[in-house]
Amino acid sequence: MSVTMKAMPLVASMLGNKLGVKVVIGSSDTACTNGDTIFLPPLPIDNEGVLYPLVSGFIDHEAAHIRHTDLGVLTGMRLTPVEKYLWNAIEDWRVEHEIIKRYPGCREHFIWLIRHFFLKDTEEEKAGENESPAFSVLYYVLLTLRSWDVPELIRNCELEAYIMEKHWPGLRSSIDTIMQDIPIRCRSTQDSLDFAQDILRLIEQEAQKEQKSTESSVLSPSPNVQDNPQQLQQKGGAQQPLQDLLQATEEELPLPMDKQISDAISRQYSPEKQKGVSVAVEGKLTTTELPDALIIEAQTISRALRTKLQGLLQSQVLRRSSPSRHGKLCGHGLYRIAVHDPRLFLKNESVTGIDTAVHILLDISGSMTSRIDLACASCYSVALALAVIPGISVGVSAFPADYEDDVTATVYPLLRHGERVVNSFSVEAHGSTPLTEAMWYVLGLLSTLPEKRKVMLVVTDGYPDDPETTKETITVAQRMGMEVLGIGINTPIISSIIHVSETITDIRELAPAMFRLLQHTMSEKRR
Repeated sequence: MSVTMKAMPLVASMLGNKLGVKVVIGSSDTACTNGDTIFLPPLPIDNEGVLYPLVSGFIDHEAAHIRHTDLGVLTGMRLTPVEKYLWNAIEDWRVEHEIIKRYPGCREHFIWLIRHFFLKDTEEEKAGENESPAFSVLYYVLLTLRSWDVPELIRNCELEAYIMEKHWPGLRSSIDTIMQDIPIRCRSTQDSLDFAQDILRLIEQEAQKEQKSTESSVLSPSPNVQDNPQQLQQKGGAQQPLQDLLQATEEELPLPMDKQISDAISRQYSPEKQKGVSVAVEGKLTTTELPDALIIEAQTISRALRTKLQGLLQSQVLRRSSPSRHGKLCGHGLYRIAVHDPRLFLKNESVTGIDTAVHILLDISGSMTSRIDLACASCYSVALALAVIPGISVGVSAFPADYEDDVTATVYPLLRHGERVVNSFSVEAHGSTPLTEAMWYVLGLLSTLPEKRKVMLVVTDGYPDDPETTKETITVAQRMGMEVLGIGINTPIISSIIHVSETITDIRELAPAMFRLLQHTMSEKRR
């Protein structure tokens, strides 16, 4: 398994981005969705067990609903629990196949989930023997849908069909007649509801027959129970499982698949077992322009830094010669005349070796209040210097930001990669220091960029909220081939968190500090 696949928070974030849905990690104790956003509990940094396919499958499944389920169809409707269960089973199958059309890789995750939850062993089958036989109707519908993708489930379908035939002969064939049209005609949420209601009507018809049969047996009891009213009452009650099913509450019915996955993820992760991490999401932040005097000084520092960096980066640009139709005559290439090859000359080519994405992560926590102007100006200077160097893509994010849904782990993009650097870097310091969560946001962002080399530059004044998980995150970033650098604002403490770091107390110290950092990393790269 690759490093990226083992980094669970990054996997979850990247899956959400790929599928075009929002995934929030760490703001909920359970896995759930509100119809627009997928929420996951804090996730362990590394996981090679069952949690990876559970989380991946859950994101795919809920993303399928977010993208393809029209909840407006259910507006104003009061579905009974059985009706909702049948609709959900059919809709689950439909939306999963819809998302597979665009993202074929989801199929593997869904097949794993189906096998994990529905291929029961003997002990699990025995555990269900005391359930009402009416549950076999629901199980049969669910397992039939799932057996279309996992044929091993056909055996399970036949076991449920045997129970149905024993109690309600002919019901199975009637349900099959309806379900055989689902792969062809089930194209929308409304279609899923229509099929569910058709199956529900069959159940209701059988329940009416069941009730009439029970009433008949009560009016004309057989001789062996005529003198035993208690036995008669038990017999009459036992003969109405479908009536009981139709009157069952949602809690009394089998768990739908999304709830099974959610519970399984919650069991895999608990604060008592292991400590998980959250991933910051984009929030809101008010930004203003830096003061004129600070801008002038920042631009001066930026020019000095740019001059230093351009000299340093010359070593990253290679010059090589290649055959050409013009240029300096190549004595070793004269043999080409015999083979009618006109490339008799040498041409010098410049090949850039930079190809680097740099993302600056600015700490604007409350402790930065007295240093915030220096920090903001420093970020502006570095971004301005790097943005004009060919082969470098630069972005800047500040944390923490504000978020409407009460999520504390937030960031705000002051400069997105590919945008022009403008003077809107002035922000107010506030809040705590969720550095771990913000770093996971940047890791996810850098992972999607095309540049071969990825660098995260953290600008901070002290300790993060959770130093241990921050150190673990830096280790994961390094294993992924990314570099983590640090600029400490008036604090040497940063070196205990980020080993490749520099401390400054004045913006005039920025250029030489940044030069030393990049010089160190580039010399390391050449080794």
